[in-house]
Amino acid sequence: MHFVLLGAALFLIWPFISSRVAPPPNLIIISRGQMDRAVEIFVKTHARPPTQDELGGLAEQEIQTEVEYREGMALGLDRDDEIIRRRISQKLRFMIQDVVDEAVPTDADLQRFLDAHRDEFGAEPQIAFSQVYLNPTQHGAALARDAASLLDRLNHADGRLDYAADSDVLPVPNDFEATPLHTVASMFGDDFAASVGRQKPGVWAGPIASGYGVHLVLVRHRIEGAPPQLSQVRAAVLREWQSARRTDANAAAYREMRAKYRIQVDMPPVPSGDVPN
Repeated sequence: MHFVLLGAALFLIWPFISSRVAPPPNLIIISRGQMDRAVEIFVKTHARPPTQDELGGLAEQEIQTEVEYREGMALGLDRDDEIIRRRISQKLRFMIQDVVDEAVPTDADLQRFLDAHRDEFGAEPQIAFSQVYLNPTQHGAALARDAASLLDRLNHADGRLDYAADSDVLPVPNDFEATPLHTVASMFGDDFAASVGRQKPGVWAGPIASGYGVHLVLVRHRIEGAPPQLSQVRAAVLREWQSARRTDANAAAYREMRAKYRIQVDMPPVPSGDVPN
């Protein structure tokens, strides 16, 4: 009898207890542990700690995964399938993309896209250049002095200096053959690519900042691009048009889904110092 009465009492008061214990269903909490794991993966991938902006981007990635996971679960995408949160998120994105892929663009649609993105289809310049990397952590307060000294030696060496030997370790080549500026930007950042694109060929210049640190750069030659005709690049334009539509559709759907939730992120401090081996 005592157990029956106790069970009945718990049954009656549980809704009041659970409402205080369980978080609201629209609350997303990104824990410090999740953020620490995201930072650890970033460091292993990029061989450097994230900046403040990049840390915010990592948090947004965690939020997006959780939002899309919950929305996918609400649609039953997890049924009869043993998958992790990120797989649920991916399946939801694929659903959105399938709807987008049913659209068939006209030539006018593709021409407008080509006009807006000509640089991606051969109209942008290509740059052949060499770079010497200086790691700010290794040079410390002497970075500006060391860069100026090396720049002077490079410009007075008449090509006889082994500049690769003066470069700090970086997982990218010292020499690049003709490379589109958008490819340079994907490797070093937009500001670096824009600065390199403005350099006079045949002269070492710098220091030029990138996401890695600073560089001294020699532009060997520049190839100007010619605007292509749609008939020449139609397949590539169609592929990129579809990709852009998928990206836009996923972003719009995510914004709508994210608005349903209240977000809390336990953000760790921005890492500093040397990256551990």
